[in-house]
Amino acid sequence: LLTGVNLCTQYMIFDTTQPPFDDANVRKAFSMAFNREKYIDVVLGGYDLPANGLYPPGLPGFNVALKGLPYDPAQARQLLAESKYGGPDGLPPIVFTDMGIGSYVNADVAAMAEMWEQDLGVTITVENLEPNYYYDQIYAENHGQLLRGGWCADYPDPENFADVLFHTGSSQNNGGYSNPELDALLEAARVEQDVNKRIAMYQQAEQMIVDDAAALF
Repeated sequence: LLTGVNLCTQYMIFDTTQPPFDDANVRKAFSMAFNREKYIDVVLGGYDLPANGLYPPGLPGFNVALKGLPYDPAQARQLLAESKYGGPDGLPPIVFTDMGIGSYVNADVAAMAEMWEQDLGVTITVENLEPNYYYDQIYAENHGQLLRGGWCADYPDPENFADVLFHTGSSQNNGGYSNPELDALLEAARVEQDVNKRIAMYQQAEQMIVDDAAALF
């Protein structure tokens, strides 16, 4: 048996430019209605680690004290009710855009959709795009409000995650997430020469990303 740590994090992208994920309470509700432990055990065979945040273990800046959004269906339903949509009945149709052929729904997407239906009373429609055209459509912004995401480090530094994936001006920010306070922090961290201060800034940035449910990790 060979084991190892890769510098990768899988996540689901909320398109924050489209209803209903323009509302942080909806994003938080969907995040808190996702049971990571069950998902990993059933869908992934228990082989992966739960991701409370953006940075993978082994990456400089990985924070064991990070406060993630816990699985809490009751709180998730409360947040959905407190959103500007007022609950599941007020939500627009939600489409999950995935890479696939025909009407086949991948097991991981099906599991997430079932959790959201059971815990939030929300029905998700899955839209498959042919693999050859998938990324063209994603970067042309021809997709639904949900899509899968994932990132492996180009180089082992938290800048390569937080800045590349969640700065307003980044081409890899496929959910259109924009937070001026986060942008300012990331831009300051780019030029901070004190290593300890710099790492602390990126940990603060990660906590902001998690608290605002910029994505579901």
